[in-house]
Amino acid sequence: MLHPDPSTRPPPRPGTRSSRAQPGSDRPAGKLQEALANAHTAIRRGARIRHIYQHPARYSGSIRDYLSQVPAQHLRVRTTELTVERLIIIDRSVAHIPASADRSTALRISHPALVSYLIQVYEVLWAQAVPLAENHQATAPNAPVTAVQHSIARLLAEGHVDDVVARKMGISVRTCRSHIARLMQTLGATSRTHPGTLLARSGSTSTSPHEPPA
Repeated sequence: MLHPDPSTRPPPRPGTRSSRAQPGSDRPAGKLQEALANAHTAIRRGARIRHIYQHPARYSGSIRDYLSQVPAQHLRVRTTELTVERLIIIDRSVAHIPASADRSTALRISHPALVSYLIQVYEVLWAQAVPLAENHQATAPNAPVTAVQHSIARLLAEGHVDDVVARKMGISVRTCRSHIARLMQTLGATSRTHPGTLLARSGSTSTSPHEPPA
């Protein structure tokens, strides 16, 4: 069954859990205001909320403003380097996925087997994602590499061009190129694929996601 974008639909029932994965690194202000109103209503009814964003969302002023207005004890947020598609699961019984390329409509799923499968997908994403408030050590004292830049380095090492890297990261090509320039300068890289090689040699998987972009 098709519905309008469920991100602004009525909040869940009392005592439920709302688990959401959101693509990209920013959202229109109007949708965030509607989502904020729904979040407050859901929290008053006893719901618990989880969000998964992509790493660049850490630097989004609109998303941080939204998160700052939701009581922290009712909201858990993590970010991931993966390219995620919108997924909303309510009370482990109903799921919504996009039903159109522009995500203006959603498919409502209530079949227990399909919902159970999507819950497992979400839990894997959640386990691999990084808590928003968590600080990671830099790869070297004098060479801080953010989580975003670490992911970009990996994608460059795989041979992806700038626009593909930007799309996978959910950021603009301009922002992506700014990260690449800073990454190459920080690591002293001599080519686009060099940062990934340098990070692999260092054996470091910990990054500093709170380092602001250029």
